Amino acid sequence: MAELAAARDRLDAEEAERRRREDEAFERYARADAEAAQVVAERDAALADLEAQSRRVSDDADAGLGEIEQRQREILAELNRPGRKVDDLAAMFGLAVKRVRTLLRQARPPAGAAATAAAPQARAANDTAQQAPTADAGDTPAPDAADQTPA
Repeated sequence: MAELAAARDRLDAEEAERRRREDEAFERYARADAEAAQVVAERDAALADLEAQSRRVSDDADAGLGEIEQRQREILAELNRPGRKVDDLAAMFGLAVKRVRTLLRQARPPAGAAATAAAPQARAANDTAQQAPTADAGDTPAPDAADQTPA
């Protein structure tokens, strides 16, 4: 019976050692899992920061390019007003004629804005005409070329 008890004690000791090793392995796994979660959280935070930075850089660049394109439209319109042809502008700046026309069209104020801006001027001219003595049609000045929009 002593041999059986000794064998049982030996098996119990082996089982206790196996259990201790398993518990130790479980603890190491849990630590590794927590470290992995920390690495994922740090990665996600860093990627979110980079995405925000990328959006800011892109937005800043888009705003800057928009301002530059607005200046280019204004310059093309300025050159087109005194009679420079669209074909000439396209050749000078290496742009397609269609692109120059688009830029010139974008440089014009919207139709509603032109009508709104013209309304006070028309009223003032009408008031002046009502107060001034009538003149011959030949006495009226020609419209200013700068007031005309390019075709």
